[in-house]
Amino acid sequence: MTESGVRRASRPQDAVRLLFVLDRCGALCESTTDGAISQGEVAVVRGQKRLQALDFWLRNPDYLADELLTQVENGDADDAEWALAQAHMLLEGDEPDVSRYPMLRWRFGAWEPLDDALALLLSHGLIRVEAVGEPPAKVERWDYYLLAAGRELALELRADAPDLAWYDERAVVVVAVAGQRSGSQLKEIQYRQAEYERTVWKDSISGITDRVRERLEQITAQRVGAGA
Repeated sequence: MTESGVRRASRPQDAVRLLFVLDRCGALCESTTDGAISQGEVAVVRGQKRLQALDFWLRNPDYLADELLTQVENGDADDAEWALAQAHMLLEGDEPDVSRYPMLRWRFGAWEPLDDALALLLSHGLIRVEAVGEPPAKVERWDYYLLAAGRELALELRADAPDLAWYDERAVVVVAVAGQRSGSQLKEIQYRQAEYERTVWKDSISGITDRVRERLEQITAQRVGAGA
């Protein structure tokens, strides 16, 4: 907790969460065209905007559940029953409150400083961060590469640290929702939430749990009534 009462994760918690985001949500590095030349890069998340958008859904289970429901209603979910089951788990009991780590509403949407957590991963040789453009004056974006050592650690944590399973399981849901859409595309989706869009700049984005639970009940009832 901070003095304002807003929950904040520790540096190691942030680092583990980002490790699983990169492992589960990163695009596969297949050749030197990805910039993966010499350091064993295996996956990449292109752009801080995309990284922040993925992290927002991982840190806010109610918003992630609501996007699952939107995909079900729009017919965009690859497996509607799976999506509904995941939404139910995300909203079950006190998970939305226990698992939520709010983010600030910044100029381009949800944002939190991730430098400390990324530095921890960098210092252990788990990731590489690359500036695209001509730093320092003309950096177009930052790309985040997961190295082979990072993937190995993610595999070890997955097998040996069941208390961290939540991060990994939710990252699987996040990538199912996000696909490989750009950060700008993901931010546009997130801005459709009134609570998100109307949050005052530099304030924490509030939860939407009650509204999403009602929506889940309505969609479930409709599908049962339709024999889905």
